[in-house]
Amino acid sequence: MGSHTKLNQNPLLDYRSKVDDAWYTVDKLIFSKKNNSLTVRYVEFDEDDNEIFNLKDFKTIKELDEFINRFRPTCVQVQDGECYRLRRGSNVCAALEKDDGDRRFYDGAIESINRKPHRRERGEERCSCRFVVGWLEGPNAWSTQEIGIDGICQLQPGSPLFDQALASFVKLSRARIGLVSNDKVM
Repeated sequence: MGSHTKLNQNPLLDYRSKVDDAWYTVDKLIFSKKNNSLTVRYVEFDEDDNEIFNLKDFKTIKELDEFINRFRPTCVQVQDGECYRLRRGSNVCAALEKDDGDRRFYDGAIESINRKPHRRERGEERCSCRFVVGWLEGPNAWSTQEIGIDGICQLQPGSPLFDQALASFVKLSRARIGLVSNDKVM
C-alpha cells in the first residue's frame, strides 16, 4: 500500500491517514469550492475509503499546518541494486507486516544492516540484505523489526503544496482562519 505500488506510475503525494496514521499513496486530491472540501482519494482503494476535509475543520493556523504536514512527496521504493544507498541512520518509510498479511507503511530509521551477497534471478539482481528498522511511528513505535529491501522506501524532499488542489484548499483555509479570528476581535 502507499507509494509502494506499481499501479499509479506517477503518484505525486503520500498522505498520513487520520484513521490509522499509516502513509498511503494519493491517487487524486479533489478540491470542491462549492462544498469547501478537499477529498483525498487513495491508490487501490474504494470511494468509501476516501477522507474528506472541510474548511471549517481548521480553527487555527497550527491545526492547518499539522494537516499540511500529513502530506509529502511520494516515497520511492528502494530497488534491489540500490541497497548500497541505505546507511545506518537513514530515515525511511517501511512496510510493517501484520499477522493477517496486511502491510502498512510507517516512518522509521535504519538501525543496522546485515549486508549479504546479492543473487541473480532470471537475469535480475536480487538483494538478500536484511535491514533492522527502528519504528518512529505507528503501532510498533520505538521498537525494531528486520525487513528486506522490498519493504523499504526512500523519503523525497520537498513541499506537498505543488499540488494545485491542496494549495487552493490551504489558501482558502488560511483566509477563512484569518476572517474567523478577525470576527472574534470585533
